[in-house]
Amino acid sequence: MGSETQIQKFLYGEARLMDEHRYSDWLALWDDDGIYWVPCNSEGTDPENEVAIIYDNHSRLTDRIARFESGTVMAQNPKTKMRRVVSNIEIAESNERETTVVSNFLLIEVRQLQQIIWAGQSTHRLRMTADGFKIGFKKVILVNNDQELPAMQFLL
Repeated sequence: MGSETQIQKFLYGEARLMDEHRYSDWLALWDDDGIYWVPCNSEGTDPENEVAIIYDNHSRLTDRIARFESGTVMAQNPKTKMRRVVSNIEIAESNERETTVVSNFLLIEVRQLQQIIWAGQSTHRLRMTADGFKIGFKKVILVNNDQELPAMQFLL
């Protein structure tokens, strides 16, 4: 289901959309039943029974993006400058329906003369559709998710 090169290009493109604050375009990468999860304090085993930094379905992602794009998010005026590096991309599992891909990332965020480095691991479940890959699930485990985090007015 999709070559390694296609998967890499998809992940790099997703990162670029997020770095450029093109959240509506990023949302278009998601399947309608997609889940976006950023666990808190661990690697996360059950988002229904654990505290999460983010645990959004497609509807909540749509609301979050509408808020970002409304211009009312003061922490994003001016917009945060960001650049991500996606690496160590590995196919963990693949079947006829979806491919599970694990990767690492570094995200450099510059806001109000402060530079913050975010690091973690992402797990994507990608589904091949007539329009290309769609994200059915994305889990982001921050390396420092067991510590107090600065305000996050963007998506990982």
